[in-house]
Amino acid sequence: MQRAEQEWRNAYPDLPVADAALIGLLIGVGTNADGVGLSLLKPFGLRQTEHDVLACARRQSAPHVVTPSKLLEEVRITSGALTTCLNRLIQRGLIIRLASENDQRSKPIQLTEKGMTLIESITEARFKLAGKIMSEFSQDEKVMLKKLLMKFQSKLAE
Repeated sequence: MQRAEQEWRNAYPDLPVADAALIGLLIGVGTNADGVGLSLLKPFGLRQTEHDVLACARRQSAPHVVTPSKLLEEVRITSGALTTCLNRLIQRGLIIRLASENDQRSKPIQLTEKGMTLIESITEARFKLAGKIMSEFSQDEKVMLKKLLMKFQSKLAE
C-alpha cells in the first residue's frame, strides 16, 4: 500500500494522494473483514444477505418477527433481491411468512426454531471471532476507532 501511495505521489504531486490512500486502505480493510465474515458463514451454507435477514429477525423481541420494510432498510438490497433471499430462507425452513393484518402485499417474516438455532450458532461464532480480532486493541483505541469510522461513514452519506 505504501509503495502505491508513493508512486501516486510521484505521478500526481499536486493531488491529495494521502487522502485517497486512506480511503483505499479502508476499502481494503472492509474487503478483508467481509471475507473473514463470509468464510465463517460458508460452513452454514448462508450468504451475507441471508445472514443479515436472520440476524435482523433475531434482534427483534420474541416472537422474532420483522417486516419487509425494516429488512429493506437494514439489509440494503432491492425488494426483488429481498424476495429471492426470503424465498431461499423459507425453502430451508429458517423463516416463515406471516399474514399481514394491514397489507397483504407486505407480509412480515418470523424465525422458525431451526432459524433461531442457526442464527444463534452463527452469532456466537461471529462475536467470538470479533473479540479475537479486536483483542489487541485497548478500550480507548476501540472507542477512537469507532468514533473515526462513524465520522467517515457520515461523510460518505452526505
